[in-house]
Amino acid sequence: MDKPPIEEKTREEVEAERKAKRAAKQERKKAALEKQKIDGLENQKKLNEPSTESAIAVDPVKVPKPKADVPKTAQKKQSTQKIETTKKIINIKNNKNKENIVKNAEEVKPTVKTGNLVNLVKKSTGPVTHKVKLFNHLYIDSISLLTENKLKINSGKVHPSFIKLGVQMRTSVVAGSNARCLAFLYALKQTISDFVTPEHKNFARSFEEHIGPAIDHLMACRPFSVSMNNAHKSIMWHVKRLPHNISDGHIHMAGKAICIAAQNKIAKGDVILTYGYSSLIERILTSAHSNNKQFSVIVVDSAPWYEGRQLLHRLVRNNIQCTYVLLSATSFIMTKATKVLLGAHALLANGYVMGRAGSSQIALVAKHFNVPVLVCCETYKFTERVQTDSIVFNELGNENDVMPKEQWLNNRYLTPLGLRYDVTTSDLITAVVTEIAILPCTSVPVVLRVRPN
Repeated sequence: MDKPPIEEKTREEVEAERKAKRAAKQERKKAALEKQKIDGLENQKKLNEPSTESAIAVDPVKVPKPKADVPKTAQKKQSTQKIETTKKIINIKNNKNKENIVKNAEEVKPTVKTGNLVNLVKKSTGPVTHKVKLFNHLYIDSISLLTENKLKINSGKVHPSFIKLGVQMRTSVVAGSNARCLAFLYALKQTISDFVTPEHKNFARSFEEHIGPAIDHLMACRPFSVSMNNAHKSIMWHVKRLPHNISDGHIHMAGKAICIAAQNKIAKGDVILTYGYSSLIERILTSAHSNNKQFSVIVVDSAPWYEGRQLLHRLVRNNIQCTYVLLSATSFIMTKATKVLLGAHALLANGYVMGRAGSSQIALVAKHFNVPVLVCCETYKFTERVQTDSIVFNELGNENDVMPKEQWLNNRYLTPLGLRYDVTTSDLITAVVTEIAILPCTSVPVVLRVRPN
């Protein structure tokens, strides 16, 4: 006889059967793990607490011994009562133990298996920590730093001007790269003017020891910008080369503002687009307007800090025609712009520009619409650092500025993140305007090589 033909299963049916088998296997594994977890908890509980037999031995029910003249029926009744009361005590203790096991099962998890026993580690029941794992290296232990700062301030090692600057930097009263650098130089000037060289000691070494706690205090309040690092290195380089017999009265430090001739690139009828707030961009635009140049400005701004409002207020106060839009409208407003002027936090050795978060998006949209992008940056912001992304080095803003604290503090699955800077590639930048000249981004290594320390 011919065998009946075997029905061939379709590919979908085979995959469905495989999925069903895998799901059943996972369920069996899960059930086995749960059973093993409960068994381990019970074994651990038995090791930590006395057994029921010892409980009976420790807390026996005291029943008076039957007298000789008591009949056997009474003895039986007493023995049965004794057994029933003992069972009740055991049941009560077992119920308490089960409740404790259920409570502990919610708080512990198995980690290492040793035979039938399981070593248990309690979960942390502390407050929820909100950190993005990708940016773990950027978070700072603010509690320990604040305690260290209090100790330094109370010890009198930090000059009052640095204490004031630290508060201003932490609360973003002094926020821009130029503003922070100038404020740092002013605080350093005040510290030097009040510093008295100890007897029989070198000024350079004693001043370096004196300024160390103040620098640590500022770094704890907010990380240094590239301009502040370069200014500090340059000042200390010159201080170390001072003559050993110099007196305190010969030291005079003053900062001069750099006036850049970028206004020469502004033609009549230009529409200048800028992003955020930059003190250098403000100086260029107000100077060009004072020279009777006819132009208008588009100020692009973004959350959470809305720094462009400050620039808008100052330009309108100088009777400059302005338009204010948010970053989401960049592609729409870029069609009306003729030039883009951007500030910079730093100019890296590979030609990339580090600026306020959102600057790279402005440059990318301008490149698409063939609008030239000019970055205005002083040479003291040039750095030997090489960076191709915004992850390796950056600065985190306050989470409460991104979102109200009540919305994310107790939510384990929500972590606000506010990056202050981003990195713009050199192919999106037309030129960099400096006090030396208008240079391409690739000229950074040359400037660093010829720049004095």
